[in-house]
Amino acid sequence: MHKMAAPAGTAPTALEAPLSAPKYGTLIPNRIFVGGISGDTTESDLCRVFSAYGNVKSTKIIVDRAGVSKGYGFVTFETEQEAQRLQTDHIT
Repeated sequence: MHKMAAPAGTAPTALEAPLSAPKYGTLIPNRIFVGGISGDTTESDLCRVFSAYGNVKSTKIIVDRAGVSKGYGFVTFETEQEAQRLQTDHIT
């Protein structure tokens, strides 16, 4: 795979780094990872908050066997561009 070099003296950001096949799992370009979710946050809460960035297709909070939130989840947008808009606004 061809990798693009960052300008001298700088490191590539997550958005500039070339996409490669994930080591594990499947890459879903319109899905984002959300960490640091409090235990009382619901999937509806995630939908409400992230709908400011585009049409939310689905949300999923990961829970343990007892149904207790593990503190992270995923938001899937209708399009990849909506997910990228969020990343551009908050990760750069």
